[in-house]
Amino acid sequence: MSIRKLVSVIFTVVLLAAALCGCTGGSEAVETVAPPDYEEVTQLIKAYEDAYRDFAQNGEGQVALVTATGVTPLGAECSSRYTCTSDGVWESCSLTVQRDVEQHDEYFNIGNGIMMFVRSYIDADGFIVINKYYCPNGAVWYINPETHTMDPVEDIEALDCFVTFDQVRRVYGETVDTTETQLPA
Repeated sequence: MSIRKLVSVIFTVVLLAAALCGCTGGSEAVETVAPPDYEEVTQLIKAYEDAYRDFAQNGEGQVALVTATGVTPLGAECSSRYTCTSDGVWESCSLTVQRDVEQHDEYFNIGNGIMMFVRSYIDADGFIVINKYYCPNGAVWYINPETHTMDPVEDIEALDCFVTFDQVRRVYGETVDTTETQLPA
């Protein structure tokens, strides 16, 4: 086989492989993911919040609360409050972070790889701002109440948040012992 024919075969194989994997011109294939359904997500979160509120007001059992100081993923100092029930049904972590203004980041383990992240603060005009994010399996979607859409967060690093509850647990919940503290009667 001549060199010219060999180069032609190699070039054809490379082009065919690129076409099969969706790659073009050396750039990586980008997987397009359809956004979650806004109504389904807001119903899921409302049901979770209602059940969590009911548990907080009427629940019984063992719960652990650990407070500490730590840092956000980008290294901003914060104070934390990690809460977990002995049965693992309710698990959350609240961070108070001083950025441009004091912000409160709350992480809730919804289960099945789903986390809800809520960032709240008081803006320069004195208004309370509450932004909610839906995080299924490491993806981050802003729950946009104005447009009733799920908007993908393109620059997760700039948001300076955890993207899975496993990350939150590793940083703030490693030392939790749910056998120590009782819920108030």
